[in-house]
Amino acid sequence: MAKIIAKAKGMNGVLILMSDRVVIDRPGILNFFKYGSGAKREIPLNAISEVVFQPATMFSMGTIELVRSGRASDDRKLQNKASVLKFKKIQNQQFENMKEKIFEVMNQQQQRK
Repeated sequence: MAKIIAKAKGMNGVLILMSDRVVIDRPGILNFFKYGSGAKREIPLNAISEVVFQPATMFSMGTIELVRSGRASDDRKLQNKASVLKFKKIQNQQFENMKEKIFEVMNQQQQRK
């Protein structure tokens, strides 16, 4: 069983970094209606091609998006954004640390191969 390395709670869900995958969990009935069966998503670390991080500002929420390998940017725009979490400005550092931790674990997996 995979070990939890880090966890960050955003406005529309929780991002959990495990030793072999990233889990996006959106509990609650409203998230079930909005995301359907995609309310809980598990993405293997080796399937992530990039992490798009946009820090929050005074006027906009921040986002962190996990892009799966092989998805074109046009394809991502049409997708329902099930791999995107939003967060407040106060959480910028927490989610930036999460982004760096994801890259660190991905690099460790690459070196093992």
